Amino acid sequence: MPMAKTQKSRTAAWLYRVAVVLPYIILLGLVVILCRELQRRPKATAAGAAYRTDHAVAEESVMIPAEHDGVPVEVPATVVWPQDVSHPPLVLLCHGFTGNRAGDGHFGTVAQQLAARGIASIAVDFAGNGDSSDSFDHYTLTTMEADLQAALVYMESAHQVDSNNLGMVGHSMGGRVVSLNLWDTVQAAALWSPANNDGLDGLEFLARTPEERSALQQTAQEQGTVELPQWQVSVSGRFMDQMALSNPNEQLAKFEGRLLVAFAAGDAEILSEETIRETLLAAKQADKDFVNLYGLFEDATHNYTALSRQEQEDTRIRQRIETETVRFLSEALLEGPQEQEECDAV
Repeated sequence: MPMAKTQKSRTAAWLYRVAVVLPYIILLGLVVILCRELQRRPKATAAGAAYRTDHAVAEESVMIPAEHDGVPVEVPATVVWPQDVSHPPLVLLCHGFTGNRAGDGHFGTVAQQLAARGIASIAVDFAGNGDSSDSFDHYTLTTMEADLQAALVYMESAHQVDSNNLGMVGHSMGGRVVSLNLWDTVQAAALWSPANNDGLDGLEFLARTPEERSALQQTAQEQGTVELPQWQVSVSGRFMDQMALSNPNEQLAKFEGRLLVAFAAGDAEILSEETIRETLLAAKQADKDFVNLYGLFEDATHNYTALSRQEQEDTRIRQRIETETVRFLSEALLEGPQEQEECDAV
Protein backbone atom coordinates (compact mmCIF):
# COMPACT_ATOMS: atom_id res chain seq x y z
CA MET A 1 0.00 0.00 0.00
CA PRO A 2 2.71 2.57 0.80
CA MET A 3 4.39 1.82 -2.58
CA ALA A 4 1.08 2.30 -4.45
CA LYS A 5 0.55 5.64 -2.74
CA THR A 6 4.10 6.71 -3.66
CA GLN A 7 3.50 5.80 -7.31
CA LYS A 8 0.24 7.73 -7.37
CA SER A 9 1.98 10.73 -5.84
CA ARG A 10 4.69 10.66 -8.48
CA THR A 11 2.11 10.40 -11.26
CA ALA A 12 0.13 13.27 -9.83
CA ALA A 13 3.27 15.39 -9.52
CA TRP A 14 4.23 14.62 -13.14
CA LEU A 15 0.76 15.51 -14.40
CA TYR A 16 0.88 18.74 -12.45
CA ARG A 17 4.19 19.73 -14.01
CA VAL A 18 2.87 18.92 -17.49
CA ALA A 19 -0.26 20.97 -16.84
CA VAL A 20 1.90 23.92 -15.76
CA VAL A 21 4.42 23.73 -18.63
CA LEU A 22 2.12 22.74 -21.53
CA PRO A 23 0.53 26.20 -22.05
CA TYR A 24 3.99 27.75 -22.34
CA ILE A 25 5.03 25.14 -24.93
CA ILE A 26 1.88 25.81 -26.95
CA LEU A 27 2.42 29.58 -26.70
CA LEU A 28 6.04 29.24 -27.86
CA GLY A 29 4.93 27.14 -30.82
CA LEU A 30 2.38 29.76 -31.83
CA VAL A 31 5.04 32.50 -31.61
CA VAL A 32 7.37 30.49 -33.85
CA ILE A 33 4.60 29.93 -36.41
CA LEU A 34 3.70 33.62 -36.36
CA CYS A 35 7.29 34.69 -36.86
CA ARG A 36 7.76 32.33 -39.78
CA GLU A 37 4.62 33.77 -41.40
CA LEU A 38 5.91 37.32 -40.92
CA GLN A 39 9.23 36.35 -42.49
CA ARG A 40 7.45 34.79 -45.47
CA ARG A 41 5.37 37.87 -46.21
CA PRO A 42 6.92 40.82 -48.06
CA LYS A 43 8.14 43.58 -45.82
CA ALA A 44 5.57 46.36 -45.58
CA THR A 45 4.74 49.35 -43.47
CA ALA A 46 2.12 48.28 -40.96
CA ALA A 47 -1.26 49.95 -41.07
CA GLY A 48 -0.98 53.25 -39.30
CA ALA A 49 2.83 53.15 -39.24
CA ALA A 50 4.32 56.61 -39.45
CA TYR A 51 6.32 57.84 -42.39
CA ARG A 52 6.94 61.36 -43.54
CA THR A 53 4.60 62.92 -46.06
CA ASP A 54 6.28 66.32 -46.24
CA HIS A 55 9.47 65.70 -48.21
CA ALA A 56 10.53 68.58 -50.48
CA VAL A 57 9.29 67.73 -54.00
CA ALA A 58 10.85 68.66 -57.33
CA GLU A 59 9.62 68.02 -60.88
CA GLU A 60 11.08 68.39 -64.35
CA SER A 61 10.46 67.35 -67.94
CA VAL A 62 13.43 65.68 -69.61
CA MET A 63 14.42 63.85 -72.78
CA ILE A 64 16.13 60.55 -72.06
CA PRO A 65 18.23 58.59 -74.57
CA ALA A 66 16.98 55.18 -75.70
CA GLU A 67 17.08 52.86 -78.69
CA HIS A 68 14.11 51.66 -80.72
CA ASP A 69 15.06 48.64 -82.82
CA GLY A 70 18.67 49.82 -82.89
CA VAL A 71 17.84 53.43 -83.77
CA PRO A 72 18.79 56.11 -81.20
CA VAL A 73 15.79 58.14 -80.00
CA GLU A 74 14.95 60.61 -77.27
CA VAL A 75 12.03 59.72 -75.03
CA PRO A 76 10.00 62.51 -73.37
CA ALA A 77 9.62 61.95 -69.65
CA THR A 78 8.39 63.64 -66.48
CA VAL A 79 10.46 63.09 -63.36
CA VAL A 80 9.23 63.82 -59.83
CA TRP A 81 11.48 63.18 -56.86
CA PRO A 82 12.03 63.97 -53.15
CA GLN A 83 14.89 66.46 -52.95
CA ASP A 84 15.91 65.53 -49.40
CA VAL A 85 16.09 61.73 -49.78
CA SER A 86 19.20 59.77 -50.72
CA HIS A 87 18.69 56.70 -52.94
CA PRO A 88 14.89 56.81 -52.91
CA PRO A 89 12.74 53.96 -54.23
CA LEU A 90 11.55 54.45 -57.82
CA VAL A 91 8.17 53.98 -59.46
CA LEU A 92 7.79 53.65 -63.24
CA LEU A 93 4.46 54.95 -64.60
CA CYS A 94 3.15 53.40 -67.84
CA HIS A 95 0.29 54.88 -69.85
CA GLY A 96 -2.14 53.05 -72.11
CA PHE A 97 -2.70 52.75 -75.87
CA THR A 98 -2.62 56.23 -77.55
CA GLY A 99 -2.25 57.80 -74.09
CA ASN A 100 0.60 59.88 -72.71
CA ARG A 101 2.73 60.34 -69.63
CA ALA A 102 -0.01 62.32 -67.87
CA GLY A 103 -1.90 59.05 -67.44
CA ASP A 104 -5.32 60.65 -68.02
CA GLY A 105 -4.45 63.19 -65.35
CA HIS A 106 -3.74 60.56 -62.68
CA PHE A 107 0.03 60.18 -62.90
CA GLY A 108 0.89 63.75 -61.88
CA THR A 109 -1.06 63.45 -58.64
CA VAL A 110 0.33 60.00 -57.89
CA ALA A 111 3.89 61.19 -58.57
CA GLN A 112 3.56 64.25 -56.32
CA GLN A 113 2.12 62.25 -53.44
CA LEU A 114 4.78 59.55 -53.77
CA ALA A 115 7.57 62.14 -53.75
CA ALA A 116 6.12 63.76 -50.63
CA ARG A 117 6.52 60.34 -49.00
CA GLY A 118 10.10 59.89 -50.21
CA ILE A 119 9.59 57.94 -53.46
CA ALA A 120 10.80 59.09 -56.89
CA SER A 121 8.92 58.40 -60.13
CA ILE A 122 9.26 58.75 -63.87
CA ALA A 123 6.57 58.67 -66.56
CA VAL A 124 7.47 58.40 -70.24
CA ASP A 125 5.69 58.96 -73.54
CA PHE A 126 5.95 55.70 -75.47
CA ALA A 127 6.71 55.86 -79.21
CA GLY A 128 4.18 57.91 -81.16
CA ASN A 129 2.37 59.06 -78.01
CA GLY A 130 2.25 62.41 -76.26
CA ASP A 131 5.31 64.50 -77.08
CA SER A 132 7.19 61.62 -78.70
CA SER A 133 8.62 62.58 -82.10
CA ASP A 134 8.87 58.90 -83.02
CA SER A 135 6.30 57.30 -85.31
CA PHE A 136 3.47 55.24 -83.83
CA ASP A 137 4.71 52.51 -86.18
CA HIS A 138 7.49 52.07 -83.61
CA TYR A 139 5.02 51.48 -80.79
CA THR A 140 5.77 47.85 -79.91
CA LEU A 141 6.20 45.76 -76.79
CA THR A 142 9.98 45.76 -77.26
CA THR A 143 10.28 49.55 -77.68
CA MET A 144 8.15 50.10 -74.58
CA GLU A 145 10.43 47.76 -72.64
CA ALA A 146 13.43 49.66 -74.00
CA ASP A 147 11.88 52.94 -72.81
CA LEU A 148 11.40 51.55 -69.31
CA GLN A 149 14.97 50.28 -69.18
CA ALA A 150 16.22 53.66 -70.40
CA ALA A 151 14.11 55.44 -67.78
CA LEU A 152 15.64 53.27 -65.05
CA VAL A 153 19.19 53.94 -66.27
CA TYR A 154 18.49 57.66 -66.38
CA MET A 155 17.08 57.72 -62.84
CA GLU A 156 20.01 55.72 -61.50
CA SER A 157 22.41 58.27 -62.97
CA ALA A 158 20.51 61.53 -62.46
CA HIS A 159 18.87 60.84 -59.10
CA GLN A 160 20.74 57.85 -57.63
CA VAL A 161 17.52 55.93 -57.02
CA ASP A 162 17.53 52.55 -55.31
CA SER A 163 17.25 50.33 -58.38
CA ASN A 164 16.62 47.29 -56.18
CA ASN A 165 13.46 48.83 -54.76
CA LEU A 166 11.20 49.44 -57.75
CA GLY A 167 7.47 49.88 -58.13
CA MET A 168 5.43 50.01 -61.34
CA VAL A 169 2.02 51.38 -62.30
CA GLY A 170 0.40 50.46 -65.59
CA HIS A 171 -2.96 51.38 -67.09
CA SER A 172 -4.66 49.30 -69.81
CA MET A 173 -1.95 48.46 -72.39
CA GLY A 174 0.52 49.93 -69.91
CA GLY A 175 -0.68 47.30 -67.44
CA ARG A 176 0.13 44.62 -69.99
CA VAL A 177 3.61 46.09 -70.44
CA VAL A 178 4.14 46.09 -66.67
CA SER A 179 2.97 42.47 -66.40
CA LEU A 180 5.49 41.46 -69.06
CA ASN A 181 8.36 43.33 -67.36
CA LEU A 182 8.17 42.40 -63.69
CA TRP A 183 11.93 42.28 -63.18
CA ASP A 184 13.49 40.74 -60.07
CA THR A 185 14.05 44.23 -58.63
CA VAL A 186 10.35 45.14 -58.86
CA GLN A 187 8.87 44.91 -55.38
CA ALA A 188 5.33 46.06 -56.17
CA ALA A 189 3.08 46.60 -59.18
CA ALA A 190 -0.27 48.38 -59.50
CA LEU A 191 -2.33 47.34 -62.52
CA TRP A 192 -5.26 49.53 -63.55
CA SER A 193 -7.56 47.64 -65.94
CA PRO A 194 -4.66 45.81 -67.64
CA ALA A 195 -5.22 44.55 -71.19
CA ASN A 196 -3.89 41.15 -70.18
CA ASN A 197 -5.73 38.63 -72.32
CA ASP A 198 -3.54 36.03 -74.02
CA GLY A 199 -1.88 36.80 -77.36
CA LEU A 200 -3.94 38.66 -79.93
CA ASP A 201 -6.93 38.43 -77.59
CA GLY A 202 -5.20 41.22 -75.71
CA LEU A 203 -6.26 43.45 -78.61
CA GLU A 204 -9.96 42.92 -77.94
CA PHE A 205 -10.22 46.70 -77.54
CA LEU A 206 -9.29 47.03 -81.25
CA ALA A 207 -11.42 44.19 -82.62
CA ARG A 208 -14.04 42.14 -80.79
CA THR A 209 -13.69 38.74 -82.50
CA PRO A 210 -10.66 36.45 -82.99
CA GLU A 211 -11.28 36.51 -86.74
CA GLU A 212 -11.13 40.30 -86.84
CA ARG A 213 -7.94 40.34 -84.80
CA SER A 214 -6.31 37.75 -87.05
CA ALA A 215 -7.32 39.81 -90.08
CA LEU A 216 -5.64 42.88 -88.58
CA GLN A 217 -2.46 40.89 -88.02
CA GLN A 218 -2.48 39.52 -91.55
CA THR A 219 -2.91 42.98 -93.06
CA ALA A 220 -0.12 44.36 -90.89
CA GLN A 221 2.18 41.52 -91.94
CA GLU A 222 1.42 41.99 -95.63
CA GLN A 223 1.55 45.80 -95.72
CA GLY A 224 3.92 46.52 -92.81
CA THR A 225 1.20 48.41 -90.93
CA VAL A 226 -2.55 48.35 -90.50
CA GLU A 227 -4.71 51.43 -90.04
CA LEU A 228 -7.03 51.80 -87.05
CA PRO A 229 -9.38 54.62 -88.09
CA GLN A 230 -11.27 54.69 -84.80
CA TRP A 231 -7.98 55.32 -82.99
CA GLN A 232 -6.45 57.53 -85.72
CA VAL A 233 -3.20 55.53 -85.71
CA SER A 234 -1.54 52.70 -87.59
CA VAL A 235 0.16 49.79 -85.83
CA SER A 236 3.01 47.78 -87.24
CA GLY A 237 3.28 44.11 -88.10
CA ARG A 238 5.97 43.87 -85.40
CA PHE A 239 3.49 45.09 -82.80
CA MET A 240 0.87 42.59 -83.91
CA ASP A 241 3.35 39.70 -84.00
CA GLN A 242 4.74 40.54 -80.56
CA MET A 243 1.23 40.74 -79.14
CA ALA A 244 0.43 37.32 -80.61
CA LEU A 245 3.39 35.77 -78.80
CA SER A 246 2.87 37.47 -75.41
CA ASN A 247 1.09 36.04 -72.38
CA PRO A 248 1.16 38.63 -69.59
CA ASN A 249 -0.94 36.69 -67.08
CA GLU A 250 1.46 33.76 -67.29
CA GLN A 251 4.24 36.15 -66.28
CA LEU A 252 2.07 37.86 -63.68
CA ALA A 253 1.34 34.56 -61.91
CA LYS A 254 5.10 34.07 -61.34
CA PHE A 255 5.66 37.49 -59.76
CA GLU A 256 7.05 37.35 -56.22
CA GLY A 257 6.31 40.92 -55.18
CA ARG A 258 3.15 42.67 -54.05
CA LEU A 259 0.22 43.43 -56.34
CA LEU A 260 -2.69 45.82 -56.63
CA VAL A 261 -5.30 45.18 -59.34
CA ALA A 262 -8.24 47.41 -60.23
CA PHE A 263 -11.01 47.11 -62.81
CA ALA A 264 -13.84 49.54 -63.56
CA ALA A 265 -17.40 49.24 -64.85
CA GLY A 266 -16.35 51.06 -68.02
CA ASP A 267 -13.94 48.23 -68.84
CA ALA A 268 -16.90 46.36 -70.33
CA GLU A 269 -16.44 48.48 -73.47
CA ILE A 270 -12.75 47.62 -73.69
CA LEU A 271 -12.02 44.32 -71.92
CA SER A 272 -13.79 40.96 -71.81
CA GLU A 273 -14.99 39.18 -68.69
CA GLU A 274 -12.37 36.53 -69.48
CA THR A 275 -9.60 39.12 -69.26
CA ILE A 276 -10.78 40.32 -65.87
CA ARG A 277 -11.30 36.80 -64.50
CA GLU A 278 -7.94 35.45 -65.70
CA THR A 279 -6.03 38.51 -64.52
CA LEU A 280 -7.49 38.33 -61.02
CA LEU A 281 -6.71 34.60 -60.91
CA ALA A 282 -3.10 35.21 -61.97
CA ALA A 283 -2.74 37.94 -59.35
CA LYS A 284 -4.03 35.62 -56.64
CA GLN A 285 -1.58 32.92 -57.72
CA ALA A 286 1.26 35.41 -57.39
CA ASP A 287 0.13 37.17 -54.21
CA LYS A 288 -2.72 35.62 -52.22
CA ASP A 289 -3.02 38.85 -50.22
CA PHE A 290 -2.98 41.16 -53.23
CA VAL A 291 -4.92 44.43 -53.02
CA ASN A 292 -8.04 43.61 -55.01
CA LEU A 293 -10.00 46.74 -55.99
CA TYR A 294 -12.39 44.86 -58.26
CA GLY A 295 -15.94 46.03 -57.61
CA LEU A 296 -14.94 49.40 -56.12
CA PHE A 297 -15.28 51.33 -59.39
CA GLU A 298 -18.77 50.48 -60.62
CA ASP A 299 -19.27 54.18 -61.35
CA ALA A 300 -16.02 54.67 -63.31
CA THR A 301 -14.90 54.64 -66.92
CA HIS A 302 -11.96 52.62 -68.20
CA ASN A 303 -9.83 55.71 -67.56
CA TYR A 304 -11.05 56.04 -63.95
CA THR A 305 -13.21 59.08 -64.49
CA ALA A 306 -16.93 59.39 -63.72
CA LEU A 307 -19.40 57.59 -65.95
CA SER A 308 -21.85 60.32 -64.97
CA ARG A 309 -19.39 63.03 -66.11
CA GLN A 310 -20.29 65.00 -63.01
CA GLU A 311 -17.34 66.95 -61.64
CA GLN A 312 -17.85 66.00 -57.99
CA GLU A 313 -18.19 62.32 -58.83
CA ASP A 314 -15.18 62.53 -61.13
CA THR A 315 -13.04 64.00 -58.37
CA ARG A 316 -14.13 61.28 -55.94
CA ILE A 317 -13.25 58.47 -58.36
CA ARG A 318 -9.90 59.99 -59.24
CA GLN A 319 -8.99 60.41 -55.60
CA ARG A 320 -9.98 56.83 -54.84
CA ILE A 321 -7.71 55.16 -57.43
CA GLU A 322 -4.86 57.60 -56.79
CA THR A 323 -5.03 57.34 -52.99
CA GLU A 324 -5.27 53.54 -52.97
CA THR A 325 -2.30 53.28 -55.33
CA VAL A 326 -0.13 55.72 -53.37
CA ARG A 327 -0.94 53.93 -50.11
CA PHE A 328 -0.15 50.55 -51.64
CA LEU A 329 3.19 51.65 -53.11
CA SER A 330 4.20 53.50 -49.96
CA GLU A 331 3.56 50.45 -47.80
CA ALA A 332 5.39 48.19 -50.24
CA LEU A 333 8.46 50.34 -50.89
CA LEU A 334 9.07 52.13 -47.62
CA GLU A 335 10.65 50.18 -44.78
CA GLY A 336 8.27 49.17 -42.03
CA PRO A 337 8.73 48.05 -38.38
CA GLN A 338 11.52 45.55 -37.83
CA GLU A 339 9.22 42.68 -36.87
CA GLN A 340 11.43 40.05 -38.48
CA GLU A 341 14.49 40.89 -36.37
CA GLU A 342 12.44 40.46 -33.18
CA CYS A 343 11.25 37.06 -34.36
CA ASP A 344 14.76 35.94 -35.21
CA ALA A 345 15.66 36.38 -31.55
CA VAL A 346 12.93 33.97 -30.35
